[in-house]
Amino acid sequence: MESREVTIMEVLDFREQKARTQKKMYADFPEATVVSLGMNIPGPVKSGSSIFRAFCEGRRELRKAILEGAGKVVGEQGLEEKAGYAAIYLVQGIERKKLKEIAVLMEETHPLGRLFDIDVLKENMESISRIEIGAARRKCLLCNQDAKICGRSRAHTVQELQEKTVSIIRDWEEGL
Repeated sequence: MESREVTIMEVLDFREQKARTQKKMYADFPEATVVSLGMNIPGPVKSGSSIFRAFCEGRRELRKAILEGAGKVVGEQGLEEKAGYAAIYLVQGIERKKLKEIAVLMEETHPLGRLFDIDVLKENMESISRIEIGAARRKCLLCNQDAKICGRSRAHTVQELQEKTVSIIRDWEEGL
C-alpha cells in the first residue's frame, strides 16, 4: 500500500464519507450504538503500509475489547482511502458511556493508543466526549499538554508530530 500526500479536500471528502456511512448504518439498525475507529495521523500522509498495519491492530483490539465487555458487533464496515482508514461498528449489549470508557482505556493503554481515534456516537450522531465520562482530555503526542491547545497554537511543527507518529508505529512493530 503506497503512501502519498493528500489534499485538505480529500481529507474532508473522507470525513464526509465516514459520516454518511455512520448515519446510514445507524438508520438501518437504530437499536445499536455506532462506534467508529480512525487514526490520528498528523500531516499530509494519512495512509501507507505501516499506518495500515497499525489501523488493523486497532480494529482487532477494539473488536476484542467490545466482546470482552459483553458486547456484540452486529454490523461492521471499513473504509480504506488514501485520506485515511476507518472502521465503523454497530454494537449491542453495552451502554454507550461504558463503550466510551472501553475506547478511552484502549487509547490510553495500547502502545498505538495515542494514534487511535475511537468515537462512540449518541443517537444524534454526536460523539460522547471524554469529559462526559470523567476522563481527561487527549494529550499532545509530544508534550502531554492538552492536544487541542497545542494544535490550535501550533506549538509543534508537522514534521515533529510526523516523526513522533513514525516512532510510535516503529516501536510497536519492533515489539518495544
